Amino acid sequence: MNVFKGGEVLDLTSVINKFFYVVESSRNEEFVEYVVLSVRDDMSKLFDHLYDELVPKGYYPILYKVGDIITLRVLISGRRRGTSIKSSLIFFSLTLVSVVVTGFYISTDFHNRLKLLLGYGVKTDVIYDTLFFMLSVLVPLITHELGHIIIVKRFNIPSTYPLLIPAPIISPLGTFGAIVRMDFLPKNLKCLLKLGISGPLLGFIASLSIFIITYYTSPKLSFDIALVGLREGIIATIDFIPLSAYLVMTVSNINTAIGYVVLLNPAAYASMIMLLIHFVNLLPIGQLDGGHIVRAVSSTRFHSLVSVTVSSSLILYSLISVVYLRGSMVWLGIFALLALLISGFKPHIGSANMLDISSVSKDVKVKYIVMYLTLLTLVIPLPM
Repeated sequence: MNVFKGGEVLDLTSVINKFFYVVESSRNEEFVEYVVLSVRDDMSKLFDHLYDELVPKGYYPILYKVGDIITLRVLISGRRRGTSIKSSLIFFSLTLVSVVVTGFYISTDFHNRLKLLLGYGVKTDVIYDTLFFMLSVLVPLITHELGHIIIVKRFNIPSTYPLLIPAPIISPLGTFGAIVRMDFLPKNLKCLLKLGISGPLLGFIASLSIFIITYYTSPKLSFDIALVGLREGIIATIDFIPLSAYLVMTVSNINTAIGYVVLLNPAAYASMIMLLIHFVNLLPIGQLDGGHIVRAVSSTRFHSLVSVTVSSSLILYSLISVVYLRGSMVWLGIFALLALLISGFKPHIGSANMLDISSVSKDVKVKYIVMYLTLLTLVIPLPM
């Protein structure tokens, strides 16, 4: 069966016959469908090879089963609709400006408050803090997306270029994050698993590394001055903090060792928020990275159950926080609700090979589950 696409003619049946026996076929404007039998026993590996051959040409295969009939559907409707590299660069430039403007505004306010506490003779450098604020936001953000891109390129998953989203002033970071949208499913669950963990792992390492540096470079205030600042509303305590950041602060022992408290500079505060964003992203809900990980090591039904249970629990917890924690965790319930509404109720298919039950071995599952739970624990917000 010949398929015309973009001036190119591809004999799909000949390509598929290299990997499967074709019993019968049908076609409409959007896809060609084949009833197939395996040439060899390992159908998953055969599908992987077919995926690698068809996807670079813009044809997207899905393998599934209806009763005892194994069906191969090849989408031919031209699903490539991603952002161009030009658009990606334009949005990167806009986001860069947005983060710098936000960082400058926050840094200026920070230094004005510092001068009120310590006097106008204190040495300040707004430009320096603005630069580090920008790095605290963009380095983890880009590193996170780079982790996804590495896996996308390695396993031939069709996707868009990264698209950063500017949000000057209205976001405390100057951005709403970034998006790398997949145009199609990964070939198997192992790819999905690596895709889900890669971004959060690299992003967490970058965020925590920057937090350590910026925490140690944040100004120290004596307890007396800090108490004055709190009474007059010049500074405020932190309502919640990621576990990893709390461990850094505890190990440093600055607060108790010399009778001083640390006033987080804008860059340290930004990197702490980035750690919290990674917590939200790792939640096992819908199409979040945490949702991808849970789906890769379980079934569609279990993933849906976990999505609804976790979302409902976090929404309830956020409501309870209004009474017992001054509402400090309301943001968590809002994010959970949004994630659930956007994708949590939709079944997560997982991969293009819907028959895949073997690409993720038991040992690999255990390794990635431990890695996932460790990451999730390290960024979990602790009420203060």
